[in-house]
Amino acid sequence: MVPVFFFDFAWNFYEEASEFCYNRRKFKNTWKEIMEESKEFNLAVDVIMLAGTLLLQSGSEIYRVEDTMIRIAHSQGIIDCNALAMPVAIFFSVENTNFSRMKRIVHSNYNIEKVCDVNQVSRQLTNGQLTLQEAYDELLRLKNNRLPYNKKQLTIAATLSAPFFSIMFGGNFYDALGAAVATFFGFTFSLYAEKYVRIPFVTAFAGAFVFGLLAQAWARYSGFNSTADLIIAGSVMPFVPGIALTNAVRDIMTNHINSGMSKLFESLLITLALGAGTSVALVLMK
Repeated sequence: MVPVFFFDFAWNFYEEASEFCYNRRKFKNTWKEIMEESKEFNLAVDVIMLAGTLLLQSGSEIYRVEDTMIRIAHSQGIIDCNALAMPVAIFFSVENTNFSRMKRIVHSNYNIEKVCDVNQVSRQLTNGQLTLQEAYDELLRLKNNRLPYNKKQLTIAATLSAPFFSIMFGGNFYDALGAAVATFFGFTFSLYAEKYVRIPFVTAFAGAFVFGLLAQAWARYSGFNSTADLIIAGSVMPFVPGIALTNAVRDIMTNHINSGMSKLFESLLITLALGAGTSVALVLMK
């Protein structure tokens, strides 16, 4: 009886120990797979959020931001997901889970080149030409890229474009020359004001006030046959928020009413600031 009992005890202990070791190895492999899947999922979400952030910060329309985020998610097997973009934030969530991600957008500018580059990365990723890690590294490189034009180049471009707008509105050579001078000082002053007051309405008012004063002074005291109104018409064009107005209309047409209306009102306020600055200059020069 004792040997039989001892044999049964040893056999049961061996079976339990074997089952324990098997379950431990299985649990270890399962946990490893879970960690790898979680790491890949987090990387996919990082790519989605970074692409959406770069697009929104570069002045892309809301529809493009949401569409790009959804396409990247679907390419990585995240089917039941939602993306919501607003001018100041983007959101991403997965249905039937507690997962969600939000990114606040503080500063933005208009960089159409970066928008095209992010779209190219998105296309290559969804087509399988890039891996997730390669796409993430490329987006990080785009994020760290500086603006394609510095302030000096922007000032030169504005100064060279303003005279042609004056001629287009019916001005003569002296109107165009006055517009170039007024735009140079007005645009430079607006960039200087932007360093201390990062409010578009204030910088637009400051620039309009300066080129309004210079336009009146040029027409009165230069001795050339020129008109202040035509000089102002050419000088104001580099300040007009054309991209913002275009994006606002496109957002409204794609049923993004809130974003479209907010951009539209922002553009209208900038236009109002330009008119107010010019009006104050005209009143002071009377």
